[in-house]
Amino acid sequence: MYGICSLSIIPVRTEPSDKSELCTQLLFGDLYLIIEEQEKWLKIKIAYDGYEGWIDKIQHTEVSKRFFNDYLTKSHPVLNKFSTLATIQNNFFPILLGSVLPFYSDGKLWLGEETPVKVEFSQGNERSLIDTAFLYYNAPYLWGGKTPYGIDCSGLVQQVFKLNGIKMLRDASEQVNAGVEVFLDDTIPGDLAFFSNDKGKIVHVGIILPNEKIIHAHGKVRVDQLDQVGIFNSDRNEYSHKLSVVKRIL
Repeated sequence: MYGICSLSIIPVRTEPSDKSELCTQLLFGDLYLIIEEQEKWLKIKIAYDGYEGWIDKIQHTEVSKRFFNDYLTKSHPVLNKFSTLATIQNNFFPILLGSVLPFYSDGKLWLGEETPVKVEFSQGNERSLIDTAFLYYNAPYLWGGKTPYGIDCSGLVQQVFKLNGIKMLRDASEQVNAGVEVFLDDTIPGDLAFFSNDKGKIVHVGIILPNEKIIHAHGKVRVDQLDQVGIFNSDRNEYSHKLSVVKRIL
């Protein structure tokens, strides 16, 4: 079985339970493969990044194998503004920054062979990586989140790079394996800084800005100072994260 997200957001959980923690989200237009089924829940594998988790079966929209394969062989625009409206059979709902618009053409997209969706979208307004990151500025921190209404540190990185046509995996511990290592003194805006806990595990990531600053999700998407020690939080007058490595993706 194959599916596509036909809602603004669908929570993806680590276990098949409403009480289980959020591990990521599906955004409108995200494609997935069903790898396990229970009475109320579906375990899915997200086509974009291979991430696995559980969604509520009532939020599933099925697509055919043919649609699934056609989707994978083509490129699709990604919504590059905060939100827009989609209309299905005179019912409208918002879709959010970073959502995929499958097979978009002339004001319509498709969620299946027979499901046209009208959408307000312009393919202009191209932004730099840094400008894209600031579209999420002040978004509240949400573990597993990927939208301006709530996002985590690796979700911010994945979405910002996605909006610039660069595929990144979902978690910071995976993202650290991309790119090439650079010294902090040699960084350029758009490089990624990764941070570790006391056991050396990568637990945080942010996007380096000019003037020794970094934009990252910590409480909210914010800008802080970065040095060889880590991230210095001026609000608390202390270091919040310990620097591990800097990687250049571009």
